[in-house]
Amino acid sequence: MSDTSTSKPAKQSKRTVAAGMVGNVIEWYDFGLYGFMAVIISNLFFPHEDKLVSLIGTYGIFAVGFLMRPLGAVVLGHLGDTIGRKPVLILSVVLMVLPTIVIGILPTYADWGIAATLALLAVRLVQGFSVGGEFSSSVTYLVETARDDRRGFVGSWANVGSVGGLLLGAGTPATVIWILGAAETNDWAWRLPFLFGGVIGVVALALRRGLPQEEEPPPKRKKGDHPIKRVLREEPRVLIKVMLFCASYGVIFYIPVVYLPTWMSLFTDIELHEALFIVTFAQIVQLPLIPLVGRLTDRVIRRTPFLAAVFGAMAVAAVPLFLLAGSGLVWLDVLVVTLFCILIVGPLGAAPATLSEAFDRGHRLTGYSLSFNLGIAVAGGTAPMIATALISATGWQLSPAVYLAAFAGLGCAAMLALRDRSREPLR
Repeated sequence: MSDTSTSKPAKQSKRTVAAGMVGNVIEWYDFGLYGFMAVIISNLFFPHEDKLVSLIGTYGIFAVGFLMRPLGAVVLGHLGDTIGRKPVLILSVVLMVLPTIVIGILPTYADWGIAATLALLAVRLVQGFSVGGEFSSSVTYLVETARDDRRGFVGSWANVGSVGGLLLGAGTPATVIWILGAAETNDWAWRLPFLFGGVIGVVALALRRGLPQEEEPPPKRKKGDHPIKRVLREEPRVLIKVMLFCASYGVIFYIPVVYLPTWMSLFTDIELHEALFIVTFAQIVQLPLIPLVGRLTDRVIRRTPFLAAVFGAMAVAAVPLFLLAGSGLVWLDVLVVTLFCILIVGPLGAAPATLSEAFDRGHRLTGYSLSFNLGIAVAGGTAPMIATALISATGWQLSPAVYLAAFAGLGCAAMLALRDRSREPLR
């Protein structure tokens, strides 16, 4: 095997890194936007006297979108491992942008009745399919084209795009509500953030079309030698460990970042737009730390022990931080959300390279996509809905924090069990 650390260029093209990153901006802008605007969408597409029932319906469709991710992972991962990464990177952006624009022009329940709800469901299914291949494809492309001693740093830029997208997903509706007011936003202006997603998508598509093909072509295969068969046959334990980690990853991300603003608006005196601005501030703090963590794991800290420590800290801190968030004091909520976001910097900076390193080149994208999306879909995508349902069933407002702590412990155990390949060449 060649020494990839010397055969690859010393510095990747900024356009290459930007193109790998920008698709994640639109991906997480769209998915985050739906989560952040859940309260508004619940009234427009799931009208019900009980606000919790409406919210559960809204988060149910949020979860259904995630449940399409494993199918997208299998299909798009297979394409990426057989025909190359670049075509999948272009296709996934197209499949993400068009549904976002459709949501922006979709009639509501008041206009179409149940047909509007079903149409929203169909749009979310297409988006979920696309996301199944987008993030893992861009991460794999970035890591494979990076030098061995820069994989953590380069891979982390995919999550700079993810957080940037969520930052826009929180900041855009908060700005619309702030400028036009709640009444106008609930009436028609809720559409503007979704239509803005189409503008981001055009930029992403333009950058992706100019990407060079990856240096190493897809391996030649015998008939019937599919990537999914290879990963299930050759690395089933790795697949399971990564999937369990990703399940935890999804919960520790979506509960504090997407669900907590809604929780604060429902159970404290904090208004929704204030909660969204708090998340926006916390993610601004978070953003520059992501590549820093990626770089540290290239030079100073091995990735899997570091991730185990971060998830262990999250398990310990979850309930106390939720207790503080329930105070309703703005400054304390800013502190809580910021602390959550700083902890989440760990997987955002280190996980892209860690999960890419876990699998062999011949089925890397399929293994990464399948484990990542099964974990995220089953646990992450359902987390807001389950958190709401737990409160509804138990009457205990802190039940989401216990749920978060349990999954953080699972992620810690998964990382301790996974072989660390931080300093090894890609296989």
